[in-house]
Amino acid sequence: MGRGKLTPQDLEDLKVISSNIQRLLEESGMKQSQLASILNIPKSSFNEYVKGRTLPKAGNIQKIADYFGLKKSDIDPRFSKKSTSSVLEKITYTARQLNHKRQLKVLDFSQQQLSEQKQATKLTAKKHLADRKMSEEVGGAEYQKIVDKFIANEIKNQDNVYLDSIKKAKNLYQALGNRYETIVLYGEVSAGTGIWVDHEKQETIQYPAPIPKHDIALKVSGNSMEPLFYNGDVIFVKKTPEIYHGQFIIVIVNNKAYLKKLYKKEQEIRLISLNSRYDDIILQEDDDIKIIGTVIT
Repeated sequence: MGRGKLTPQDLEDLKVISSNIQRLLEESGMKQSQLASILNIPKSSFNEYVKGRTLPKAGNIQKIADYFGLKKSDIDPRFSKKSTSSVLEKITYTARQLNHKRQLKVLDFSQQQLSEQKQATKLTAKKHLADRKMSEEVGGAEYQKIVDKFIANEIKNQDNVYLDSIKKAKNLYQALGNRYETIVLYGEVSAGTGIWVDHEKQETIQYPAPIPKHDIALKVSGNSMEPLFYNGDVIFVKKTPEIYHGQFIIVIVNNKAYLKKLYKKEQEIRLISLNSRYDDIILQEDDDIKIIGTVIT
């Protein structure tokens, strides 16, 4: 559609789309040329989207939405104006009926949701870049496609684990594992009640290739993180002091090491078990806590 044919509504949509894409770039820390290259969108076209000069094709909006684990309507208002408007109108109508104190609570919750969304966006981009690099190194294009989809769904639905996706990823990983590489295990990490990570007791094993770049490899002990991590599974960990809500982490609490999913809401921080038979661990201010890193596969 040429610029001369744009309607007033098209011009408003251009502003919204441009603003949303700029926000995603800022939150993820990516350059527009880098994202355009990853999504296989011509850099000149992507530049027009960012500057709000051209309405993107539906297929390109879908690529951007899939990459960040969003819906098309989260980026382009043309895909859900009616439903979005309806929801916002209901929120506004309801909030106006609340007293000032309750309105502040609504505002606080909205700001919290926005903060979590920004963290999820940044995490999604980081994982896509890390997994893309691994895929290029080992040539596992189909494996990478499944892993990307699983990660996006896991972040988008942080309290759900999709067993079918897990099985597909694991089955394909095993199918690719016709050759083996040597890795060093630095002990075990508990998926249940907590055990030591023993850096002195190292074990060398053969593991199906491809093996992702990692800082340490550990063996899972216990079944509290099933169906994603099973007793005896090998996991690979990237050391980092920076962790986010929704990530699978390795953390030492009061001299015991755990594999858990991190949950943070307001002032409460929990270490979540995926197996419903196990209670969550609620961290306290006086706990001795040391972050080892995040699980990368």
